[in-house]
Amino acid sequence: MSTEIINIKKQEGNDHLYLTDNEGHAGKDTITTTVKNGDTVTWKLDPNGGIDQITGITAKPGSQNLFSEGPAPVDIKDPKTDWTGTIGKDATGSESYTIAYKIGDQALVDDPKLRINN
Repeated sequence: MSTEIINIKKQEGNDHLYLTDNEGHAGKDTITTTVKNGDTVTWKLDPNGGIDQITGITAKPGSQNLFSEGPAPVDIKDPKTDWTGTIGKDATGSESYTIAYKIGDQALVDDPKLRINN
């Protein structure tokens, strides 16, 4: 079991997300991070990335939920906090999910993916 890190910042020129992970994937909401059963996934805001807050991370409607715990904020009192979740021990397949976030008072969403690598 390991920790997969997904770093989050704003794309240049628009308000969509730009994501990088510790597997070397980088890009818009089209990146897919590969995880294993029991892994922890942590989403981190880039301190200078232009995103003010993650407000939610949820499975998209019609997609399975790979998580046995979370995703949830690490510190609910800190709007800049990381979010973390644990991949279920019996999870299989892939999940399309939504990251809800704020830039100033504007609420936005973007939709990357996670895939189980057995």
